[in-house]
Amino acid sequence: MKIIKLHFVGFWKDFSFDDNMFVNILKKRYVVVNDSINPDFLICSPLCKPFEYMKYDCPRIMYTGEFISPDFTAIDYFIGFDDIQFGDRALRFPLFLYSRTAKTTKIETLDKDAAAKELKSKEYFCNYIFGHDTALGKREAILEQLQKYKRVECAGTHRNNMPNGQTFNMATKRAFMRKCKFTIAAESVCYPGFTSEKIGHAYNEYTIPIYFGDPDILKVFNKSSFVDCYNNSIETAIEKVIEIDNNDDLYIDMLCENRYNIANYEEHMYEKLEAFLYNIFDQDKDMAYRRPRFYRSGEHESYLKEYNKLQNKLSYKIFKKTGI
Repeated sequence: MKIIKLHFVGFWKDFSFDDNMFVNILKKRYVVVNDSINPDFLICSPLCKPFEYMKYDCPRIMYTGEFISPDFTAIDYFIGFDDIQFGDRALRFPLFLYSRTAKTTKIETLDKDAAAKELKSKEYFCNYIFGHDTALGKREAILEQLQKYKRVECAGTHRNNMPNGQTFNMATKRAFMRKCKFTIAAESVCYPGFTSEKIGHAYNEYTIPIYFGDPDILKVFNKSSFVDCYNNSIETAIEKVIEIDNNDDLYIDMLCENRYNIANYEEHMYEKLEAFLYNIFDQDKDMAYRRPRFYRSGEHESYLKEYNKLQNKLSYKIFKKTGI
């Protein structure tokens, strides 16, 4: 088997080299070795340590779970939200599909008996689990309008109204979500293609999503399976929620809907991801470059490398001063 010297930069704190979506795919075909000194390939995220990937001159594959578009003069390949057609350099693979084990979610479409059982188990009307305000104010507006009808369980740190200030986070919220008939699954921004984990978590816990965010949401998700606050006004969406809340048959029918418009969507997307990665890593390092590295593009890369050095110095000064 071919040996791949690989390194990751910019990922979340508990990210494991030996157990993540990318390595678990690559291990099917290669021997993958962690080399932080002289890697053959780099998989980078622009979030935790922006531009740290500029320290490495090997082919760079950028993955982002946020609404950050790629700079193809600085990276060779991109995996993220943007639906970009650019030869073999870009793949749309939204965050709601991310799976550490590189396996698709086992989606079981409920029959009416199972859906009725789910409805009977619900303890709360709706949940709102978030940690911060948004610039758009849309999800706050959805919450405020819905609270005029019934209590909404604000179980995150933002606008918390839980007994004794109890909070849930990304790691602990899903069991609580399942106790609720509805979930406000609204993104912090409205950006084409940006569909995060929020709507996926709601579906997985058999709670009906009240969604706002991705303008292209209906390209992937079945409009009959969620309440759409993007293609409808908030007032119209709230009226729909109230109608569903007061009609058990309608609620059960929605739980029985397929979440996707496309048959075997997740399987298809994982096949595309595997093919995309294998196309990169089947190549020798020197043949895998796609970014232009000379003349004006080379100058651009040099500027980013210098910026990374300055950024690191600034971050260190801030840390020394504040202890953050």
